[in-house]
Amino acid sequence: MQARTDGLDELGLPMEDLPGGMGRRFAAGMAGTTEVPGVWVAGNATDLTAQVGASAAAGALAGAHMNADLAAADTEAALAAAQGGSIPA
Repeated sequence: MQARTDGLDELGLPMEDLPGGMGRRFAAGMAGTTEVPGVWVAGNATDLTAQVGASAAAGALAGAHMNADLAAADTEAALAAAQGGSIPA
């Protein structure tokens, strides 16, 4: 089994081998985080044997974490602007 990676080569997402030579998938941490800032992976890209329900749940979890990261960044930027500091990148 192999995760589909067409068109993603330029992102430089790390791949890892599955145990027993069963294939390759994207390497990911909790909720689909990757080593590439701002890029998450979910579903069959990280769990090649996941069925539709598990893949959808993984995508929803990754989406919730992305939303939390974006909300935190917006909050930090608003606080910095209110305190007269520079807005973080």
